[in-house]
Amino acid sequence: MAPLTEVLALKSNELMSSSDNLRECVELLSKNIPGFQRSFWGDRLQEPGIRQWFIDWDEKPENYDPEVVQKANQKLQEVVSEFPKPKFVAFRTFPHTKCFTAPITEVIYATVKPDADLKEFAKVADVSLEVTEDYQGCFGTSWGYVVGSEREIMMVVGWDSIENHVNFTKTTEFKETTDPFLELVSDSGMFYVKNQSFRL
Repeated sequence: MAPLTEVLALKSNELMSSSDNLRECVELLSKNIPGFQRSFWGDRLQEPGIRQWFIDWDEKPENYDPEVVQKANQKLQEVVSEFPKPKFVAFRTFPHTKCFTAPITEVIYATVKPDADLKEFAKVADVSLEVTEDYQGCFGTSWGYVVGSEREIMMVVGWDSIENHVNFTKTTEFKETTDPFLELVSDSGMFYVKNQSFRL
C-alpha cells in the first residue's frame, strides 16, 4: 500500500498547552507501532483551541499492540474536550515534509462535484499547485484524496508567512488557476496552522 497521512483535529482543553501529553503520544506511537514515519502539529490560527495533528505512516496502521494504543488514547483524552475522528489522506506527492515544517501551513479542503471528471480535476489541481510553488515564500505543496471518500480532497501548502500567501491571492496567476479549481468543487474551505513541533 502507499503511504498515508493521518489527520486529526484536536479540540484542546486547558491542559493541552501545559502538559507533555501530545509529545508522549507521539513517542508511544513512533516506538511501538510499525510504519510510523513522522509527526507534525500546530494550532489553527483562525480557530483558537484546535490543535492540528498530522502523522505520516507507511500504510494505514492495522497490526499493532492494543495496549499501546490504549495508553496513547488515555494521554490524548486528558488534553482534549472531544475525542478526534481521524481522516487518512493519500497525498500524491510524498513525503511532503516541507509543507509541515514551514512556519505556516495552509490547509485547503473540498469535495469534487459529482458530475466533475476526476482526471480533469487532477490536472487542474496540479497546475494550481505548480503555480503556487513558484511564488515567493512557498516551501512546498501537495494534495490527495481522503481514504474512503472518492471525491473529498485535501491540499497543503507551506508558507514562510501569511502575508506572502495573501499577496499571492492578489496575483493574476492565482485567479487564473483557482477559478477552474473552484468550478469543479463544492464545500471548500481553508485554515492556517502555525507549526509548533515535529518529529522526523
